Amino acid sequence: MRIAALVGLWVFGLTATARAGDAISVELIPKAQKGQGQPELVVRAQEPLAGLVLDVRRNDGKNVKAKAGAQRPGGEHRFVLPLEAIGAATYKGQLTVHFKEVDPATMPLEFNVELLPPLQITVVAADLDLKAQRLAITANRPLARVQVSLLSDTGANLGGDERNLGEPDGSGKYAIEWQQEPGTILKIGVQGWDASGFFGGLDLFPWRVDIPHEEVNFRSGKFDVDPSETPKLEASFELVQGAVKKYGKLATIRLFVAGHTDTVGDAGSNRSLSDNRAKALGRWFKKRGLKIPVSYAGFGEDLLLVETPDETDEAKNRRAEYIVAVEGPTIKGKAVTWRALD
Repeated sequence: MRIAALVGLWVFGLTATARAGDAISVELIPKAQKGQGQPELVVRAQEPLAGLVLDVRRNDGKNVKAKAGAQRPGGEHRFVLPLEAIGAATYKGQLTVHFKEVDPATMPLEFNVELLPPLQITVVAADLDLKAQRLAITANRPLARVQVSLLSDTGANLGGDERNLGEPDGSGKYAIEWQQEPGTILKIGVQGWDASGFFGGLDLFPWRVDIPHEEVNFRSGKFDVDPSETPKLEASFELVQGAVKKYGKLATIRLFVAGHTDTVGDAGSNRSLSDNRAKALGRWFKKRGLKIPVSYAGFGEDLLLVETPDETDEAKNRRAEYIVAVEGPTIKGKAVTWRALD
């Protein structure tokens, strides 16, 4: 029996009759990615076979014994070599080939297999530049190829890019640029492949709609919405609902409410006050009938619209922001810890 074996598969002694020559070829697929299959031993028949039996033991003691029925010439059977945990293992045992008219042949085997972790691709906000049409990505192992696809806020395909990659830069990042058709990007799909062909990806949603509005006036040190201020919120509610109607079919969108104060008072109290006011505004929208999720955050005097000295009463700094987006937006380029409204 002649056996064709790939790298990583060790064949020891072989017992077979003279008629068994050229009966099978054996291929080891030594790697798999968690969630994308398992390592396999592929046996291809080159003449009629009565059956196959794989009997191997993993180095941790687990046995794998599997059978396959009759095989026609040109047919193949794939024996799965299970790995439950990420990492490498060794299997040792034998493959028995049964023939219709002659005694079976036994092939001792020993091979190494590996289960890789999922390929994880990440992009931080600072590495995405929509105006320059570029981003930088990192991955938990080297990438060989990447594809970027662009979807507009009208559902149209805006183009993208696909390319083979070289080595990452000194910070471990891969710089990617793309060409796009005119339009506003709603989603950037990023998919990458490693040298073994395993893939991973993520979707970025840099899109946002800032809702113009008239600021709600709160009483000094308070965060309750006065009834006299509700007409302002009614107008904002209609604009948010319009955004939901226009874009809600393309993605799962949310309303983000950010609260800010001026510099009158201590910073800690202002941050707490702005947080409570943002929460109160979000609750008003939910009570009014807004169906999309709402998140909020308070910044106090940390992100002033108008820079002022401490203890300055500046009305433009006592403000809120209403942002419709898919992912938590940045405020003045800073990442934010948004809290979901309960």
